[in-house]
Amino acid sequence: MANPIKTVEGADGFRAFDLAAIALAGVACVVLFAMMLLVFADVIGRYFFLSPLPAAYEIVSLMMPVLIFTALPLTVLRQGHVTVDLLDAFVPRPVARVQAVAVNLISAAALALVAWRLAIRGRDQHLYDEMTDELLLELWPFSAGMAALCALATLACLVNVWRAAAGRLPRG
Repeated sequence: MANPIKTVEGADGFRAFDLAAIALAGVACVVLFAMMLLVFADVIGRYFFLSPLPAAYEIVSLMMPVLIFTALPLTVLRQGHVTVDLLDAFVPRPVARVQAVAVNLISAAALALVAWRLAIRGRDQHLYDEMTDELLLELWPFSAGMAALCALATLACLVNVWRAAAGRLPRG
């Protein structure tokens, strides 16, 4: 079976982390499919029966960040973000390794900042009992989950730093 994580083969001690990221991506797939079914049912109900699903917009609004943040750790591990690599073929391998380390360290810092702010937002939502408008669901568990998943993506960046420094992160 092919390695689903885009790294050079070899035991680097992060296999469990790789598998956790893949499991989270599976959760993202299930959430995406559920969101598709919900929107489909809402559209059918709205246009054919003149009866849309109550709170469908609110549910989709809560599912979207779940989808994004559950897919984020695997996206980071695979380095699947949109990049411009016009000059990568001309960059010497040692420079590319330093570049990969620097980019992943900066990304880790940015994701850590986002995780920290989401944790603060979740705490504030809990303190002020913020709820959704229609379903009256508390919002803080969603923010706390996003903060935890963003922290996991931060760790994924640090795994990439380790792999890049060890020469286990392929170019491009």
